[in-house]
Amino acid sequence: MAAEKVTLSLAPDTLERARASAEAEGINLSAWIDRAARQYALRDAGQQYAAWLAEHPDINDEVGAWRAAKAEVMGSRWTGLADAA
Repeated sequence: MAAEKVTLSLAPDTLERARASAEAEGINLSAWIDRAARQYALRDAGQQYAAWLAEHPDINDEVGAWRAAKAEVMGSRWTGLADAA
C-alpha cells in the first residue's frame, strides 16, 4: 500500500516522545505514527464491535458458533477484534 503524505501538528512533548519511541524501536517517525494510528483505530473498532454485541444479545449464539467454526479452521491464529492492538 502506498503511503500518503500529510501534515500533522503535534504538541512539542508528544512529538519528542514519539521521536524517542521510534528511535528506541529502530523505525522512522512516519512508521511509528502509522503503527500507532492503526493500533488505535483497530482498538476503537474492536470496542465498537463489543458494544454492538452487548446491545444485540440475541445474536451472541450465532457469533459464538461462527467463532467456534473459524477457530476450528484457523486454530489459535484467530484473534477477536476486541483484543486487537
